[in-house]
Amino acid sequence: MNKKEIVINKARDLFTTYGYKKVSMDEIAKDANVTKKTIYTYFKDKDDLFSYFIQEELEKMKKVVEKKANSNLPFIEVVASNLYDMLMFRKNSLLISTISKEMKGSTPEKSHSFLKIYDDEILKYLEDKIKLEIDLGNIKKCDAHLTAFIIYRVFINVIFEYDLDIDEEKVTKEVTTILKEGLLN
Repeated sequence: MNKKEIVINKARDLFTTYGYKKVSMDEIAKDANVTKKTIYTYFKDKDDLFSYFIQEELEKMKKVVEKKANSNLPFIEVVASNLYDMLMFRKNSLLISTISKEMKGSTPEKSHSFLKIYDDEILKYLEDKIKLEIDLGNIKKCDAHLTAFIIYRVFINVIFEYDLDIDEEKVTKEVTTILKEGLLN
């Protein structure tokens, strides 16, 4: 393993265990058994290094989503299934989980902006899918950005904020039914 890979692995472990705020470049250098100068040859600063991990998480999530991209399921089924997969990926990602815990009860800091990058990517995915389906005439014309935001926030709040035990698949089915059929007959 080269020095850059060692730095990346040690930094990932530290960020996953302690979060963004509690990890310093000195600690990363010490754990990787390199100098800070070595780290700075690969990454501009701590933010740049942490951004690397956020992008890494996004790439992993995109691979999960791309598996269903070419399915023959109806639009809402694909979106709901992909959204479910993305949220479960987020929920089960140790790094994202650590960032989320770090954010609770704290003032906005870098960890907030990094998680926002992650959320913005998911919103963009949803918005693009909605725009495409509008163009194809498969769904009603609407504000694609607002609709994507509403769908995403509903899933986020149920998955992460709902205080009763939930079955994520049941939630996905319920939200999908509401989106497809509405609440009124």
